[in-house]
Amino acid sequence: MPLACSPEQQRMTSDELFRSSLVDAGRIAATKQITDDDRSIYPAFGPGDSLVFYQRLLITDPADTFYYFTEKMIRPYGVNVESGELYDLSEKYRYPPDRALKVDELAIRSSERVAWAIRSPDSNVIAYETLSGPESATHTVYLAIADSVRQLSYGTVSCFLDRFSNTGRYLTAVYGTGPTSALIFDLEKDLIYQVSQDSGTVDYMTNFSSDDSMMVFVRSDRKYSWGDDFFGNIYLLKFQME
Repeated sequence: MPLACSPEQQRMTSDELFRSSLVDAGRIAATKQITDDDRSIYPAFGPGDSLVFYQRLLITDPADTFYYFTEKMIRPYGVNVESGELYDLSEKYRYPPDRALKVDELAIRSSERVAWAIRSPDSNVIAYETLSGPESATHTVYLAIADSVRQLSYGTVSCFLDRFSNTGRYLTAVYGTGPTSALIFDLEKDLIYQVSQDSGTVDYMTNFSSDDSMMVFVRSDRKYSWGDDFFGNIYLLKFQME
């Protein structure tokens, strides 16, 4: 990050300055929609990364999700990332954990409290999310390596921590509260990529292939819900290999 700011940057608010640092993810990845039922959730790559496993809501009336809901209404499926061919899974897969850890010993400002913290795959890096401000608290993401702490997000727009990629190169977060967009922090290149969307949807629930060459996420119009989670369609980002 630059140490000096131009006069124009000095006049920008913290939100404007942060948004100006975001790079369109379309510059490094091609995006492809791989489900279209509006009722998909919990995407994860299967063995070999050729299939994306997910769970699908079987009922089609959104009102039914508020009146009754059982596990029998959700079935596991798989979709081929290249051909789009669908597979019915015989049993549910394990949704990858996000490597959460206890937060009571993290170094934070006295005006903040930690809401969530996760470890990188090699356990050498910790990312954590703090809350600050009045009742409508702002969520901010930090990165801790050894005894060094770095603030990754800025401004009054909340940024919600999601997960590390499998190699540890990327860290994802959800930016915003109404419509949201997925952010990808490239920890090697010190860049922040934003998955663009202009439909007012909620983009969240990211997952990476084993070698981090692909990422999936859910894009939801919040029509179908399950507790605090929303069903939607699954999208695939295929990164340009360097």
